[in-house]
Amino acid sequence: MNEKMPTFPAPENKTETKAEYSGEEQAVQWLKDHPELVAVPEALKESGPEIEKFKVDVAWFEVEHPLEQLHLIVDLTAEQAPRHPIREPARLALIPIVARLTAMKRETDISDEKYEEMKALYKRLSRAVGMIRNNKVDHQ
Repeated sequence: MNEKMPTFPAPENKTETKAEYSGEEQAVQWLKDHPELVAVPEALKESGPEIEKFKVDVAWFEVEHPLEQLHLIVDLTAEQAPRHPIREPARLALIPIVARLTAMKRETDISDEKYEEMKALYKRLSRAVGMIRNNKVDHQ
């Protein structure tokens, strides 16, 4: 029972074996340690054609669902909304548009600036359709 117990330096005397990083430094280090997980820009599609398709979708939406008519819809309950002859088809038409916007961000080389521009086009349509709150359509 005369075994020697290993001794460890006191925490204040312990030398750090791993550098402490700030958040940004940690991210950079993680990317260095895991290069296989970084998205390769060459794997992304060119954004130009997708942007054009998105703009066509937006233009089609505006032809099929005039924004002025949608903005005129103010009083609507949640029960009435699914049967509304103007708003409901417009709401459903937004689904593939937002899906294209999301896919464009994820799958193309779109710049942040251009993405924000496309997102603003979508928001304009979305606000025209609005959200129902307290039996009113909120277009904000």
